[in-house]
Amino acid sequence: MTVAKAQALPLSVEFRQGETAASLASRLARRNGAPRAITFGSDVGLTYLGITNGEPDDVARLASLAGCSAMDLQRGTPQLTSPGWFRLGAETIKFTAFNRTSLKACPECLKEAAIPTDAAHFGIWQLTSVRTCIRHGCYLVPMPKARSNKDTFDFMHLCDQYDPIPSELANDADLKLENYLRDRVENGPGISWLDKLPFHVAAQTCEGFGLLLTQGAKFKRDDATPARWAKAGSAGFEVLRKGPDAFRRKLREIQEAHPVDNTQYRTRYRVFFEWLRHRDDDPAFDVIRDLVRDFIFKNFPISEGAIVLGKPCPEQYVHSLSTARSHYGVSGWKLARRLEAMGLATRNSSGRGFVLRRYVSTEIINDIVTDFDALLNASETAEWLGIERFMLTKLSNAGLISKYFADKNAYPHYHPREIERFFAVLRDLVAKNDTDKTYLDIPSASHRVRIPTERVVEIILRNRIALAISAREKVKFPNFLIAMEDLKGVIATDHEGTVRPTRAAEILNLNIRTIRKLLDQRHLIPREVTELQSGRKRRYVCAKSMERFRERFVSVTELSKQTGRLPGTEAILQLDRGIVPLPLGPRCNLIFERKTIK
Repeated sequence: MTVAKAQALPLSVEFRQGETAASLASRLARRNGAPRAITFGSDVGLTYLGITNGEPDDVARLASLAGCSAMDLQRGTPQLTSPGWFRLGAETIKFTAFNRTSLKACPECLKEAAIPTDAAHFGIWQLTSVRTCIRHGCYLVPMPKARSNKDTFDFMHLCDQYDPIPSELANDADLKLENYLRDRVENGPGISWLDKLPFHVAAQTCEGFGLLLTQGAKFKRDDATPARWAKAGSAGFEVLRKGPDAFRRKLREIQEAHPVDNTQYRTRYRVFFEWLRHRDDDPAFDVIRDLVRDFIFKNFPISEGAIVLGKPCPEQYVHSLSTARSHYGVSGWKLARRLEAMGLATRNSSGRGFVLRRYVSTEIINDIVTDFDALLNASETAEWLGIERFMLTKLSNAGLISKYFADKNAYPHYHPREIERFFAVLRDLVAKNDTDKTYLDIPSASHRVRIPTERVVEIILRNRIALAISAREKVKFPNFLIAMEDLKGVIATDHEGTVRPTRAAEILNLNIRTIRKLLDQRHLIPREVTELQSGRKRRYVCAKSMERFRERFVSVTELSKQTGRLPGTEAILQLDRGIVPLPLGPRCNLIFERKTIK
């Protein structure tokens, strides 16, 4: 229904942009001698509820009485559009984002008012997350509580009871959230993840999460001052404006900032988690609740079926030592030792226990438990290898065969895949027998040259000496044979941990010029060695750097063997595809990074 336009009152006040209808009515009432805004409204045909709830007809009639724009007055007045929802500026906002039981005001604005009716109250000041006056940059202060609920929005009535309070300037760096919220009211939400959240969800989540970031998990919300709220809001906004992935990363940072112990997510995120838990009656927070709940399920040892933020955990994703031990019924000591070997656990300060670096995924625990069922003791492993236990100990101590538990005090156990790996390394060196050479099994050959067997194995692997094999099925360590001529020839020039450049060229199937360039550019690591026979210092090649080189790079010759194309054809094909070889210069072999090969 449209009401007739009212005549402007002869005694009026100057409308302030952003002012609420209730504020304007209160000032007009005082200017025209009415004791209260509610009685003034009754005298001029306005309803108190209509003015305070932004009813368009009442706002338009009041604007006519004040001689101002009804559109401007409506824009600064929270308008009840549906139960529990108000329209303010370009935003529709839930009532929980407002404080409509008491008002805040700027102490500097009140101080500057030459006469009481010069002071106005603005609609945006009703938002709980707006805590400063944009004109003066100071924090708003609470106005005295009205004696009657019907005078809550009667600003002049509240000013009568106001005692001046010193103003506190806000730090601009702490107003990022407030500036964002003001922009949403002025221009409406944008298109980012945060913009798509309802106004009250965006504002309150930034502040709730920000308290955790700025004040810590143990902080009590009731102790937060306006300055602390503003600082918290900006901190939370800086994270959430970057989207849900940034939110998860920050949750992870907070988790990793604390040692993995008996404290769970409730302790680490307490001030934020308790706030979120008490929002379970508002489905608008589901997007935040779901994100946090999913993070907790996947990053903390939550047992299947346990309730977090109203929903059960579908499965256990990670474990602590205690939950894994109880869930799988395995030895906690064995489990901890294995996790230590994997770099997932460390000894505690006393040296008697273990501490996890982070909770361990269920997949890893499943793999370890499966491994435990397959482990072999030292006797069983030695039997499989076809050697005595003392020889197994020597090979293990030299790092040629790894024990499953790295702890030197742990009883030696071995996994079958480690034995298979060791055999695979030896099989990779098997070549066609040279009938003109004398072959012996490796233990016998080591006895012949008077060098420990584990040392001979290291020399064989480092120099990639060709081997023969005396059996194709049920292979054991003594079945691998080495030509004595080859072994003696390498021993004469072998220097532990290094290889001659000419031998490196043979092993890598490259010319010597290429080897020298690779050493110059440190793709291969040079080592200065004093040769035993000549006493001269020579530049040799670090054997381990050769292994790393083979993992990272591939020569065009090796690539052509894999593809079946001629080396020249392979080189042209890769160059035409834009693959850039190492800049080694003329007369060097073409070498590409493996990751660039298409």
